[in-house]
Amino acid sequence: MPDPIDAEHNLLRALAWMCQQYIGDAEGNSLDHMCMGAGEDAVALLYRYGYVDSLGRGAAWTEAGRALLNSN
Repeated sequence: MPDPIDAEHNLLRALAWMCQQYIGDAEGNSLDHMCMGAGEDAVALLYRYGYVDSLGRGAAWTEAGRALLNSN
């Protein structure tokens, strides 16, 4: 059975990359969920973990979020 800590990290990293790919800006600095429910939920979850700073309709990656995107 996988370590739950590693599994959680891998799930959050996958979510972060999906957000960056589909609702991220070209520079990789911010996210705009475009008021889509799934995007809103994803940004809210990343915010709860401290990976983004809330910007209303979107968010900006924090240093922790950038580190998550760059982690293995």
